[in-house]
Amino acid sequence: MLIAALVLMVIAMLSYLWLMVEGFKQHVVWGLGIFFIPLVSIVFAIMHWQKAKKPFLIYLVSSVLMVVVLFEPMTVMINESVQIAQKVEQGEITEQQGQEMMQQRMMQIFSGNDTVVITDDDLLTPEEQQIESLREELRIKNEAALASQAYAEEQAKKVEEKEEQLRKVKVFTPIKISEVKNYIGKKLRIVSFEGVERQGVLRSAGFDRLTLDRKLAGGQFNFDVLTKDIKTLEVQKTVLK
Repeated sequence: MLIAALVLMVIAMLSYLWLMVEGFKQHVVWGLGIFFIPLVSIVFAIMHWQKAKKPFLIYLVSSVLMVVVLFEPMTVMINESVQIAQKVEQGEITEQQGQEMMQQRMMQIFSGNDTVVITDDDLLTPEEQQIESLREELRIKNEAALASQAYAEEQAKKVEEKEEQLRKVKVFTPIKISEVKNYIGKKLRIVSFEGVERQGVLRSAGFDRLTLDRKLAGGQFNFDVLTKDIKTLEVQKTVLK
């Protein structure tokens, strides 16, 4: 932004010099008038438009653009100067810190890096900055330690769950036929008086028969077992070793 303003300033100066040369060519009075009284250049441009239009228009456009380029940063700088002055008056910062802050902000604005925001850390003394740095380092270490502890606790919990799963075994426990309705959805093992063993998930329990589901490679099917044919009835349970 500063470079653009300087380029426009050089263009404006050269075009004004060009306009002044045109004035001297017309008459020495015009040249001296343009040199000492800038408003004379407007009168000269109106009265001698054909000769003065190029340098006058270049001067006018470059001057307007330069004002536009400098208007926003100057406005920002004035507002921030007022804010810094208020902080100095309120004792929040010292006068030296305010001057350093303003100089730094001016460099940021005119270099085009006006998005940078000056934080309270920029107003700290070197000793205070060192203390803040140590505090930040300690905070990072504490967060890392807490994260490490949380990770260790999580891993320990997973190990406990895995060990508990390994300790669990599935066994068949005898039950009475009168209790079978309490085990709908559970896996049963039935042995008939003829010694035939059948297993399946209990689907329903009727007055004289049990209906079970069983999965096979071809899909799932259900079958009935008459209660009068049941010799032993067991339900599968998960227990710890």
